[in-house]
Amino acid sequence: MSHVLVIGAGPVGATFALLAKAHGLDVSLIDARKGPSTETRTLALSHGSRILLEKAGVWGQALQPTEIHAIHTSHKGGFGRVMLRREDASVPALGYVVAYAALQDALDRALATNSIQTQFSVRVQTLNSGSASLTYADETGSHEASGDVIVMADGGANLDKLPSISLNEKDYGQSAMLAHLVADRDHRFTAYERFTPQGPAALLPAYTGTKDFSMVWVASHETIDELMTLDDDAVRARFQTHFGRRAGQFVALGQRRRYPLTLRQVSARVVDKVVMIGNAAQAMHPVAGQGFNLGLRDAATLANAFTQEADVQTALRAYAQAREPDISTGIGFTDLLASAFMGDSALLRWPRGAALAAVDMLPAVRRALADRMLFGAQR
Repeated sequence: MSHVLVIGAGPVGATFALLAKAHGLDVSLIDARKGPSTETRTLALSHGSRILLEKAGVWGQALQPTEIHAIHTSHKGGFGRVMLRREDASVPALGYVVAYAALQDALDRALATNSIQTQFSVRVQTLNSGSASLTYADETGSHEASGDVIVMADGGANLDKLPSISLNEKDYGQSAMLAHLVADRDHRFTAYERFTPQGPAALLPAYTGTKDFSMVWVASHETIDELMTLDDDAVRARFQTHFGRRAGQFVALGQRRRYPLTLRQVSARVVDKVVMIGNAAQAMHPVAGQGFNLGLRDAATLANAFTQEADVQTALRAYAQAREPDISTGIGFTDLLASAFMGDSALLRWPRGAALAAVDMLPAVRRALADRMLFGAQR
């Protein structure tokens, strides 16, 4: 294999390129981004993702990672809770919270250090899966590019250029509101997942301070619409009532943004000489924070497949087969969590609470759950 062309130099595409280059592959990337990332959201990385980023050469203090030592899971209106601790998985941390822009900056610098050609401000015009070729436009006009294989890591932006691909979608009828939240006490490296009849709410210990959290509030489109019209103090008070005081008293809230929630899967991850990874292949509900970590495992598995198989089509088939269990169970796991705690029926409160209490009481089950969240279904 002489050349791999990657569409998308975001975290998943860039990680794939670095891992592939480390294996001796020739890789280049094109991206619609004009320059350094301006993304303001945070990312929750599992310990397994840290290992992959270490292999890619980008893990370090420049990311200012905040460790997650424990994850507290509960549900509103009923008994039972689960406390997962790093000791359950025998790891230094269950996960890490980093700024998206900081990770992207580290990846951009690593691409340059490794002399991996990356073109920005590029818009794909046409895509030919059979010949692994495309046309694109930049500031100088239209151009052609090709490789032995094309990796799509663009979040699905160019799926419409593959007419043989269809999308399987599930609209959750919900939106997520993200915000920065400050409490009156230290987070103690604990993340919180709170299931409510309207949808899950989560707090991640933020890298900006020991009392800071990144907040995710999931509810119906109408509820989030209403919340976005209120001022920060009003939303902070509403979230306090909604979430409770297990993380302390909330004293400040800001930097709100929102997006709709949809489960999306491509009908095939491989089409001829084109392969889709990360959010280009599957976009998931944010509950349990599995989507981005799943995408990084896509990147690592694909890079490894290209080094194990000399023939492109054999490598792509091996990749698709290897990823199926992890992706299927990951999507099933998050979809189940997103659905199982919806609604406020009294008949469901007891079995929900009993399930949480059972997990918390059984060390072997906690270890299995922690292992699944940290490393996926492929370990």
